[in-house]
Amino acid sequence: MAGASWRVVRTEKSLLAFPVLAAAFGLGYAVLVVAPLGLIGFVAFGENMILVWVLLAIALLGMNVGATFFGVAAASNASRVLNGEDPKLGDGIRVARSRLKVIIQWGVVSATVGLVLQLISDRAGGLGGALVRMIGGAAWSIASFFVLPILALEGVGPFDAIKKSLSIVREKWGVSLIGGAVVSLIPGLIAFAGIGVAALGVFVGLGGLWAVGAPLIAIGVIVLVAAITVGQILHAVFTVVVYRYATEGVTPEGFSADDLDAVFRAKKQRL
Repeated sequence: MAGASWRVVRTEKSLLAFPVLAAAFGLGYAVLVVAPLGLIGFVAFGENMILVWVLLAIALLGMNVGATFFGVAAASNASRVLNGEDPKLGDGIRVARSRLKVIIQWGVVSATVGLVLQLISDRAGGLGGALVRMIGGAAWSIASFFVLPILALEGVGPFDAIKKSLSIVREKWGVSLIGGAVVSLIPGLIAFAGIGVAALGVFVGLGGLWAVGAPLIAIGVIVLVAAITVGQILHAVFTVVVYRYATEGVTPEGFSADDLDAVFRAKKQRL
């Protein structure tokens, strides 16, 4: 599945641009919107927990809208590649722009869930808070697993999207957990290696050999960013493939129906 998803990306390399654009948007939003608002707020009101929660809500909303926008664009182009088409970067952007209203609505829903989980976690504190954040975050990720392809391919509202995503997960339990973990495994290992190289560079640099340490840090960061980028787009392609297979019975070229059936059978064997 990971190899087949990667072949889709190699067929249309512009897919790699979407997670990069999402990251750039997130960075720009943090620097140009969240940071100035935070500075103004703290100058005007001083240290205030209400201000912190307001800034967190603003940050979550913007980040979720940006990630969803470029995720929808990626899912749309991935679906077109699977159809044998040759989409351009602008094609995915246009689809996302046409879905802007529902993308913003989904951003509000997703940010609200994130804010509520953070609030409950802070109230619980300690190990209980960490468990709430971990279990709640995992449950939300599973329930919303198919939201991006649903928004991209069907353009329904956020509540209809989460309802349909959840119904697919319930019917085909194991798809998102097993397949998603496998597809993300190799990029995750590469990202871990990048962190290791960067950490080694810091260690060497602190020992006085910055001429060696600095290049190692640079290489590690590049590897880390590349792994995250590839991992995100592989996950997007995989999600589209599994969604279309689950809803339409379509097996794209390069993917094995046996592999997809085996993923679905994972649930049936446990019932």
